[in-house]
Amino acid sequence: MIVRFCLYGVLKNLRFADPFLVLFLLDLGYSLTAIGSALGAQHLMTSTLEVPLGVAADRFGRRKSLAGCFLAYAAAFFTYAGLGKDQYLGLALALATFGLGEALRTGSHKAIILDYLDGRGESHRTTELIGLTRSYSRLASGAAALGGGVMLYSTHSYPLLFQASALAALGGFILMLSYPAALEGEQQRDQGSALPRLSFGQRVRQLTRDRQVLHLGLQSTLFESQLKLVRKVYIQPLIKQALAGAGLPLMGLGAIAVGAVELTQDIIGFSGARLAVGFERRSGNRTRALTLAYRGALVGVVGICALSHFELAWLGIALAVLLSLMQNARRPVFVASFNEAMDKPQRATTLSLESLARTVTLAVVLPLAGWLGDSFGLWAAFVPMALLLLGGLAIPIAPDSAPQDAAISAMGPSAPGS
Repeated sequence: MIVRFCLYGVLKNLRFADPFLVLFLLDLGYSLTAIGSALGAQHLMTSTLEVPLGVAADRFGRRKSLAGCFLAYAAAFFTYAGLGKDQYLGLALALATFGLGEALRTGSHKAIILDYLDGRGESHRTTELIGLTRSYSRLASGAAALGGGVMLYSTHSYPLLFQASALAALGGFILMLSYPAALEGEQQRDQGSALPRLSFGQRVRQLTRDRQVLHLGLQSTLFESQLKLVRKVYIQPLIKQALAGAGLPLMGLGAIAVGAVELTQDIIGFSGARLAVGFERRSGNRTRALTLAYRGALVGVVGICALSHFELAWLGIALAVLLSLMQNARRPVFVASFNEAMDKPQRATTLSLESLARTVTLAVVLPLAGWLGDSFGLWAAFVPMALLLLGGLAIPIAPDSAPQDAAISAMGPSAPGS
């Protein structure tokens, strides 16, 4: 199963068009404000759907939810491939379909992994396995970015990038059909048991009353959403600014440069994911590891804002690349901490709530950042990201109930089984 978990990460992240999406929309004549508003609307749609769909995944089957997710991705990419200038309806359809795919995906695959480990009595390996699968995701993303750059350099055509991404998504759909039925979810296995079925409202109230779950989720929301804005959205106009300063055409060597930057981000992210267990150990416990990564991200975003203001775009890009190390080292530690705090039968629901908060935050900040970038310069787009990260430092995270060193050392150097 672990091979299939890693393959999921590969197929999900073979998105050849991702590093070029904002550049593609800029090329079609959209402003940063319009792009931010469009992407914000997509995230708002995802946020509306993902918790109910997370509940449905827990109740009716996580494999089915993920299979539907990959079909939605494929449809969105094929729609993007056919877009031209002023095709607003087509753009809205592509955004909505992709948003539906994201809502179907969030929380479900991590819930499957956690359920798999619990079933084998190996929940202490959560950080290790999440880090392993995340590392494969980063490698696939980097390979797709460089491949996308080569394709754009060779063909000067954006549609090919979207078509290749759609084919990878169809491969993910086939992979989901191969997952065993035992991993559909705890509630699927416990049909007919005496456990009460909670309504959607009861689930949300139960989850938000738990302070540790709430505080972990809120801090993760700010960390993940703002780093995504930096690393996946606003790094693209930053690269465009750097390429213009260097006199490199985007449809020429600039395309290779965009792919190379994304590849470097993902190699660094791969390293961060594989170092997650060591980062947790050296920090002393999970709470301290989460806090150290958070503070590092705040310093990094403030630095990018300052470097962009002084038109030192390449240095800002280098700092954004380094943020990938912090993000990918922190995420497995967070999932392990969240797993200890959450109610096990509601894993997909709980992880979807965390993702819901992230997508709502993105939906709000994206148009604001775009307007600031258009009005005052690209550096201003990073200001709300830095301010939100600063506010997150006030969220109290309870110390671990027990030191993590013993659990980590118990894993030893063994590689995951298959």
